[in-house]
Amino acid sequence: MLTRNAAIVLVSLAFAGCDAPKAEKADAASAQPKAAALGTDTSIPASDLLVKRETAELDFLWRAPPELAEAPTLFETLRAQALASAEEMHAGAVEDMKLRPADAPRISHFFVQDWTVAADTPALLNISSEISMYTGGAHPNHGFAVKYWDKTERREISFSDLFTDWTAAEKLLTPAYCTALDAERVSRRGAIENGMFDDCPPISDQPVALASWPGQDISGFRVLLGPYVAGPYAEGDFQIEVPLTDALRALVKPQYLKAK
Repeated sequence: MLTRNAAIVLVSLAFAGCDAPKAEKADAASAQPKAAALGTDTSIPASDLLVKRETAELDFLWRAPPELAEAPTLFETLRAQALASAEEMHAGAVEDMKLRPADAPRISHFFVQDWTVAADTPALLNISSEISMYTGGAHPNHGFAVKYWDKTERREISFSDLFTDWTAAEKLLTPAYCTALDAERVSRRGAIENGMFDDCPPISDQPVALASWPGQDISGFRVLLGPYVAGPYAEGDFQIEVPLTDALRALVKPQYLKAK
């Protein structure tokens, strides 16, 4: 069984910050002029929103939403990472096939990451994604990723940057999140027993997306926990909803709360 840290590392390796091979660098470079020129009134070509590789060894699919036209630098970075990961994972899949005994099943590796918009306000774009992958172990793995883009400053920011006082915000978020997580654990297990998955993983270490309906203000937060983070693999992932209370609202920078 994988440990919690091993599972997190395995998912993060897919988009590690490594140089793309020459063939893929050329592909990524060709997208850079287009991405650099993107603005709020420019759309991204549909072909650039998709990275797909289908071989006997690997099925790779990465998708991005057109709203990333408002975050050109972020889009460029994510797409370049996807191109590099596709090449790296294909090489790993080929090597895995070579090492398998001749009579062993030849199970293809796969990777799927589908970025979607979690929240979109005049000042902020928040995207999140689920990551599913199989790299040759006993079973596939699963995880999440979240990105924030400040449209006014035209730069990527972190979840903690949404608040005027992150220390105060964390003190409010943590008990609400941990209580909701334990309630979900009880609903799945019947009871929480002392063991490997009885603690509350720090919210500051987890991907957190905003909860929002189109045209409405931000209504809360969604803490995204993959397998092995808050429970064993058999329990799957946890998506814990934390409401935006008045006390938390007072700590969110006003420009990030306004709906379009």
